[in-house]
Amino acid sequence: MFKELNSSSKERLLKRDNIDVISKAIAHYIFRNGPIEDMHAGGQLSENDMKTLNKYMVNRIAGLLTTIADNNWLNLELLLSYYGLFGTEWDKAEPDTYEIDFVLKTYLKYGNLW
Repeated sequence: MFKELNSSSKERLLKRDNIDVISKAIAHYIFRNGPIEDMHAGGQLSENDMKTLNKYMVNRIAGLLTTIADNNWLNLELLLSYYGLFGTEWDKAEPDTYEIDFVLKTYLKYGNLW
């Protein structure tokens, strides 16, 4: 059953009609609900700054999702190869799946949350 659910999720996620909603959800997950929100609440960023940053993030994420939905894997690989040249001195990425796992477990326990 999980395999079927996973497959139907993939089909829904790859539809271009869903890119707007998915882009905004991802922007909230990776950006808006993190340290940037604390900076905004602390007065370091104005409302206009946040609107500019939110729009930028959503549009960039939508670009990636469109590239994926259109199966333009070469474009994505070239883009990531180029940007992979930067940030090499940063700390190694540590996948943070706590919230992803939490949402799944909560959904399975209580059903539809929204």
